[in-house]
Amino acid sequence: MTDTPTKTDTPVETEAEQLTDPDRQTDTAEPRPDTEPRTDTGLEPDSERIKRYLAWGALGVCSLLAVFALVQFYGSATDAIDLWVDPKYQPLMRAAFNLAVLLTSLIGVSLLVGELSE
Repeated sequence: MTDTPTKTDTPVETEAEQLTDPDRQTDTAEPRPDTEPRTDTGLEPDSERIKRYLAWGALGVCSLLAVFALVQFYGSATDAIDLWVDPKYQPLMRAAFNLAVLLTSLIGVSLLVGELSE
């Protein structure tokens, strides 16, 4: 004959018995060890990298615009020196103007490099 599985006699607990049994109750006040509370630390790691790339891109675009504007301004300032300043003082005025442009650019570059090296 074939053996058929038979039900074993196990006591069936009612819902009321399960709720009143202190061994079966779980304490919901304590957090489970497998779940940790989420802490938002701000930006994700990829956000910092994207922010850095955007800063480098902005530096490139601003540098190109600055070079173009500087060339235009330099030409105009040289023309103004030629027009307004006596010819014997023009080399001195051009040197002072070039020094001012150079110092301004070095300050801007050092500020940007300091920002990007953080």
